[in-house]
Amino acid sequence: MSENFMDMDRGKISVLVVDDEDYTLEYFNSILTEENYRVALAKNGEQALELWSPGGFDLVIMDLKMPGLGGLDVLKRIREQDSDTMIIMISAYGDIDSVIEAMRLGANDFFLKPFASMEKVKIDIKNCLERRRLLEENFQLRQQVRYNADLSKIVYKSKSMAMVMEVASRAAVMDMPVLIEGETGVGKELVARYIHESSSRKGLPFFAVNCGAVPENLLESTLFGHEKGAFTGAEKTTLGYFEAAKGGTVFLDEIGETTPSFQVKLLRVLQDFEIRRVGSSNARHVNFRLISATNKDLRELVNTGSFRKDLFYRINVIRINVPSLRKRPEDIPVLLDHFMRLSCKKHGLKTKVFSQKAIEALLASPWEGNVRELQNLVDRIVVFNPSQSVDVDSLPLEYRGNTLKDESSTIDLLLYERAKAEFERSYLKGLLASTGNDIKKASELSGLDLSTLYRKKQRYLD
Repeated sequence: MSENFMDMDRGKISVLVVDDEDYTLEYFNSILTEENYRVALAKNGEQALELWSPGGFDLVIMDLKMPGLGGLDVLKRIREQDSDTMIIMISAYGDIDSVIEAMRLGANDFFLKPFASMEKVKIDIKNCLERRRLLEENFQLRQQVRYNADLSKIVYKSKSMAMVMEVASRAAVMDMPVLIEGETGVGKELVARYIHESSSRKGLPFFAVNCGAVPENLLESTLFGHEKGAFTGAEKTTLGYFEAAKGGTVFLDEIGETTPSFQVKLLRVLQDFEIRRVGSSNARHVNFRLISATNKDLRELVNTGSFRKDLFYRINVIRINVPSLRKRPEDIPVLLDHFMRLSCKKHGLKTKVFSQKAIEALLASPWEGNVRELQNLVDRIVVFNPSQSVDVDSLPLEYRGNTLKDESSTIDLLLYERAKAEFERSYLKGLLASTGNDIKKASELSGLDLSTLYRKKQRYLD
C-alpha cells in the first residue's frame, strides 16, 4: 500500500496524519490539501507503520493516545530507522509529561488540543517543514565539504608513489618552482595542492589553471588581469591570479600547451615578479609560487622549438614525475576502496565491497585514463550496481578482461533502439535500487526530471 502511494506525484510535500478521531483526520486533511500537500491518513499506529517507510514522508502529525499501538511506540519505531522526517505530536493539556517524553524520543514539535486557529496551525506546519529543509541543506553542505576534503587526499600503497610524496614533501619547504610530469589523470593537481598545503604558503590562495583549455587571450587576462575597457566586455578592472595570489600558489596545468608568445610573457614575470594588466602600462609587483604540470615531454618540445629553453630551466627547478596507474597496480585496490567510500558517502549509500575476482579483473585493465578513470568507474558502479558486493558481472564490459566471453559481440549486433532500451532499463533499475526506490532522490542523483523518471519507470519496470 505504501509503495503505490509513494510512487504518486513525488514533487509535492508528503504528510502522514495519524489519529483515531475522524474529526482530527478531516481537520488536518482539509488544512494540508488546501496547501497543496500530499496527504495520507491512518486511524491507528498499526496503519501508520504500514503506510510509513524511511524517507517516505516529509512530515508525520500523530496523536499521542490511540487504541492499540500508541503514538510514543510509533515514534520510537520511526526514529530507529529515520532521523530526518519531521514529527509533530498531538496531545491534550493533561499529557504534558508524555509530550516531554515524546520530545526526548525525537519529536520535533507538538500541537495541543483544542487546536489554535487554523492559520496558526498552518504557520506552525510550514515552520516545521522549513526547519527540515534547512537541516537537509546544512547536512548536504557539510557532506560536500567532507567529500571535497577527502577527495583531495592522496591515497597510495606503492613504493613509487611513496617516493613521489617524499620529493613533494621536500619541495614544500624549499619554496622553489616545481614541475610535475605525468600522464593525464594521474593526480598532478593533487600533488600540487599537497605541496601548497604543506608549505609556508598554506592558508593563502591556490589558483589552478588548465592552460590547454583556455584560449591565449583569456589565459593572459586570467593570469595578468585587465583594466576596465581593455577589450570588449571588460566592464571593470579585474585582478589576475598572479596578483590575487598575494603570497599563495599558482598552478599552471598543461603548460606545454602554451604558445611561444605567452611563454615570453610568463618568463618575464618569473624573472622580475612584476606584471602588467592587459590594457595597462603600469608594472605591479606580485608574490606567488609557481607549480607547473605537463603530460608532454617538455625536453622534446624544447628540441623542436615549441617550448622556450630558458622558460623550461626556469620552471624545472624541482621535478616530480607521477607514474601512471598501470605502473603501480598495488595502488588500485586501495584507490577502489577510497573512492567507493567517498562516492557512497556522497550519495548517502552503504559502502559496497569489491570481490577479489573483480579486483583481479580491474588489475588487468590498461587504465589509460589513470586515477581519474578509476574514480569515474567507481561512480558508475555506485549507480548501476544495486547489491553491496561488486563482482565481475557488475563491472562494465570493457573492464571484465579475460572473463568477458561473447557478451560484447552480442551487444554489437543489437539494433540501436533495442540496445538503448536495454541500457535504460539496467540504468533505471540500478538507480532506483541505490536510492531505495526514492524517485525524488533518484532525480537529484541522475539529473533527470521527475516526469522523465516516472515515464521511464512505467515503461521499463512497472
